[in-house]
Amino acid sequence: MENNSPEINSSGTLNKKGPLSNLPPLYFIFLSLAAVFFLYQIVGGLITYFILGEDMEIKGENLNLTRLVLTFAQFMFILAPAIVLVMLQDNNLKETFRLKLPKGNLMIYSIIGLIFIQPFLQVFLYFQNELIFSLPFGQEFLNSMKEMFDTLESTTAKLVSAGSIPEFLMVVLVIAVTPAICEEFLFRGLVLKNFEKFLSASKAIFYSGLLFALFHFHPFNLIPLIILGVYLTFIVYHSGSILTAVVCHFLNNFISATAVYIYGVETFSSMGSEKSFSIEEKLQFLLLGALSLAAFIFICRIIKKHSAAGNNILVSGITHNE
Repeated sequence: MENNSPEINSSGTLNKKGPLSNLPPLYFIFLSLAAVFFLYQIVGGLITYFILGEDMEIKGENLNLTRLVLTFAQFMFILAPAIVLVMLQDNNLKETFRLKLPKGNLMIYSIIGLIFIQPFLQVFLYFQNELIFSLPFGQEFLNSMKEMFDTLESTTAKLVSAGSIPEFLMVVLVIAVTPAICEEFLFRGLVLKNFEKFLSASKAIFYSGLLFALFHFHPFNLIPLIILGVYLTFIVYHSGSILTAVVCHFLNNFISATAVYIYGVETFSSMGSEKSFSIEEKLQFLLLGALSLAAFIFICRIIKKHSAAGNNILVSGITHNE
C-alpha cells in the first residue's frame, strides 16, 4: 500500500511539494504583492477600459457598472490570487487565513478599539495637513500632489455617494464588504503568516500593517493607514481569527459610507485642511485626540491580556519570544 504521509527531512521539518514551497517567505510576500498589483491595477484597469469604453468618466449608467467591475476585480484579482498562491506554497488554508471563530470578548474589544481610534486619526490628519501646507518650502510640489489626490478622492466620492437605499446597499457592497474580505485575506492571511515564519510576532504585525498602508498608495493618509493596518493585524494575531479584522475593516468603511450617505460629500470636503479653527478649538481638538489615543492604547492592552495566541511563536523550528 502506498504511503501518502508527509516526508520529514533531516532538520525535522516537513518536505513540501508545492511549486512555491521552497521560496523564502520574504520573497514569497513580495512576489504575491507584485502579482496582485499587476492583476488588480493593470489587468483590472484594462478590463474596466474595455467594459466602459473610451468614456471613462464615472456618471450615469457607468456609475453602477463601475461599482460592479470594482467588486469583481477585487474578488478576482486580490482574493483569488491570495488563495491560489497559498495553495502553491503548499500551506494549510485554514491555518494561513485563521479561519475560525474568535472569542466573543475579543471581537467586542476589537470593535471598541476601532471606534476609540477614529477621533485620533481625524485629529492627526487635520494637524498633519496644517503642518505640511504651512511649510516654507516645496509648496508647489505638495499642492500638485494634493490636487492629484483630490481628483482621485472626487472619483471615490462619486462611487460612495448614494441617492437611495438600494444604491446605498450597492455602495456598502463595494466600499465595505468587498475590501473587508479581499484585503484581509491578502494582508492578515498570506502576508502575516509568511512574516511569522521568520520574524517575531511584534515585527510580523508591524510589517504586515506597513505593507497594507503602502499598498493603498496615499501618502497624505499614510500614518493613519499604518495605524489601522497594524491594529487590524494585531487583533487577528491575538484573537487567532481573521474574522475580527474582517468585521472591523467592514465597520471602518461602513461608518464612512453611512456618514457620506447621511450628511453628503460636501460636508466632509469642507472639514479638510482648508477649514480653520481658533486656538481654543484646536486645543479642544488636541484634547479629543489625546483622549482617543489613550483609550485606544488601553483597549489594546486588554486585547493583549486576553490574547488567544501563545506567548511564543515557532519560527523555522526555533521558538522566539514576542
